[in-house]
Amino acid sequence: MPDGPSLDVLLVDPVRAAELPVDVIPALIGELEQLKAILWARLAVPRSETTGTNDQLLDVDQAAERLGVTRDWLRRRRELPFIVRLSQGVVRYSSRGLERYLAARTGAR
Repeated sequence: MPDGPSLDVLLVDPVRAAELPVDVIPALIGELEQLKAILWARLAVPRSETTGTNDQLLDVDQAAERLGVTRDWLRRRRELPFIVRLSQGVVRYSSRGLERYLAARTGAR
């Protein structure tokens, strides 16, 4: 970042944030929020699911399509076991968890 230290420099030496011009701070905060969302998503998937086949996080449209339901139906069911909450208001759906849910519901293994 030409106007001050970059995010990677700030992660190593947070004190350098005092050097930042005020106008670049919002962009850095956006980068930090994106990084936090990615890291929270990694923590939200149980370890047993992180080995073997990679899990894919689906958005509401993708998950609703796989289930054959509407977006509203899916959003109203907050107790579904394949929901991954990244942050307040940011929800994704585990594709592997969704497949297990469907298998249990349909009796397929």
